Amino acid sequence: MSNVKQTITDSEYAIMRILWKAEKQMTVADVVKELEGNDWTASTVSTFLQRLLKKEVIACDKKGKTNLYYPLLKQSEYDLSETENFLSKIYKGSVKNLVAALYENKKLSNEDVSDLKKMFELE
Repeated sequence: MSNVKQTITDSEYAIMRILWKAEKQMTVADVVKELEGNDWTASTVSTFLQRLLKKEVIACDKKGKTNLYYPLLKQSEYDLSETENFLSKIYKGSVKNLVAALYENKKLSNEDVSDLKKMFELE
């Protein structure tokens, strides 16, 4: 699933972060409990979970009347896909253009530049 076809909204991403962090399958109530600073109801969370199921980025096991949700999409796969989309859209797919923009706008510290140089040095 390295090529993420479905866009995950910010609200769905909040749910995904909880599922990624969990070390077990989660109920709607579990997810609601983990949402900090959010007043979503169980119904709202359930709606987002249904959307994520439809996008096939999570799955659900039934245990009696309880639905247990877990991620199918790995966070690293999603992060990479989003990064590639961002680079493609804003910087024509060029990491160099991204770094140049950050450097020109003084968003990279001297330490960042030094770390980047070390990262790209050939042995």
